Amino acid sequence: MAKLPFHCGLALIVLGAGLTSAQAGEEQQAALCRDDVMRLCLTSIPDRGRIVSCMKAQRASLSPGCRAVFDGGSRGGDARRSASLR
Repeated sequence: MAKLPFHCGLALIVLGAGLTSAQAGEEQQAALCRDDVMRLCLTSIPDRGRIVSCMKAQRASLSPGCRAVFDGGSRGGDARRSASLR
């Protein structure tokens, strides 16, 4: 089995995978939150549920872009997708 580069795996963990029209938005959301996951929730990787719970608990410490993803703001891409993270 081929190994994914760590940052690609992280993007899949944080936002899920899919070959849909929303994929570009998901990649943008992953990019907005990648550093926050590494900084705040490293011990939660690779458990997606634990990452999301950790990010919610650390909401005050999230970067503005990542906070927008969790708040469903336009800077975070598709609001329907970010709502599923809440």
